[in-house]
Amino acid sequence: MKILKPLPLARLEANQAHAEAFKALAHLTRLQVFFFLVRARREVPAGEIQEALEVPGPTLSHHLDLLRRAGLVQSRKEERYVYYSVRREMASELVRLLTACC
Repeated sequence: MKILKPLPLARLEANQAHAEAFKALAHLTRLQVFFFLVRARREVPAGEIQEALEVPGPTLSHHLDLLRRAGLVQSRKEERYVYYSVRREMASELVRLLTACC
């Protein structure tokens, strides 16, 4: 597991990418998908996410695409399967932003 160095406080500024990530997480299903992937700590095929969260396929595909475009998850296609995993760098950045002023 890669350990990230804390950003100096001077560099902790929110930007448009951070706002898009928070906006993507502001929906219950996307938050559940994100938490599922965080807990999985590995690449997960879309079918496994769908089965675990009981979300219809087209709906899940829509939410995964929004999470991917917001920079929170990454995807990899292998044959007919698509695997998803959390972009831990972005998640860590968001946590640091939220806790920097506390």
